[in-house]
Amino acid sequence: MADKSVQAESLRVLLVEDNGDDEFLAIWALKQAGIEQIAVARDGREALERLSGAEPFPGLLVLDLSLPKIDGREVLRRVREDARTMNLPILILTSSEDRGDKDVCRRHGIIDYVSKPLTAGVVKRLLSMIKK
Repeated sequence: MADKSVQAESLRVLLVEDNGDDEFLAIWALKQAGIEQIAVARDGREALERLSGAEPFPGLLVLDLSLPKIDGREVLRRVREDARTMNLPILILTSSEDRGDKDVCRRHGIIDYVSKPLTAGVVKRLLSMIKK
């Protein structure tokens, strides 16, 4: 049976974003791409708690790098070290253009590194990269 891209309607997303305006724009873009199941964490600690908790497990993590409590770089490292989350597709959504950040994120196997704001076109392109 051939691999199929995940359907937007069935995809659960955990958005990790501490800025209300960026959160609003990201949710809007995700919904424009057909994604309705969106949970939000507003800092790195909350993101890690949600990923280790009993709530429905996401099929995509949309992660900002500049976060309070535990920054996104550390969240990314911990997610990749945990057997339960090591293969979770991750999209970095950030205002950082730092080459070092991009390199570290790519070494941790992210699906893409996108500058804010997120657009529906980017989300639709990424959906084709995420397999069921």
